[in-house]
Amino acid sequence: MSNKRVRLVPLDRRDISRFMKLSHDPELIATMGWRPFGPDEEERFVATMNVLSVPCAGSGPPVAFGIHAAGVNRTVGYVCLKGIDDARASAELGIAIMEKEYRSLGYGTEALRLAIRYAFEELGLDIVALTVYPDNTRAIRAYEKTGLGRTRILEKAWLQPDGDYVDILLMELRKPPYTP
Repeated sequence: MSNKRVRLVPLDRRDISRFMKLSHDPELIATMGWRPFGPDEEERFVATMNVLSVPCAGSGPPVAFGIHAAGVNRTVGYVCLKGIDDARASAELGIAIMEKEYRSLGYGTEALRLAIRYAFEELGLDIVALTVYPDNTRAIRAYEKTGLGRTRILEKAWLQPDGDYVDILLMELRKPPYTP
């Protein structure tokens, strides 16, 4: 899947290995709510990437993509659909632009648009949702550009690495009705 600016590709182990080093970025630690990953913690990274935070998420297997910016021959981040629930036709979105120099340039927004289109058109889902720290205004603006709307604050719903629970904002998008 691709558009003029972004291409989604299968996420592979080489990408995840590279992400281990990038996970020490203070901005990622602050916005993702994780503790940095060591070089042998690929399984913990994948497990963290697939942690569910949306209420009523399903248990279907995740679908993860690497994000390639146009003209760049490497994965700069990831986007995934997780907690896929066929009965509710819903899934949770997760995303991170791991390489600092590609943040705030619209690549995350474009990758989310592609992932949402994939969720609605290929997986036949009706609802996608995600959570974000309420003070992460940059991410919230990007999510709103894709059509995701603020639903509600989930109080004390996210466990921080230090053991504290913090509030997170739930955002959702429903598939537009079909109009012939």
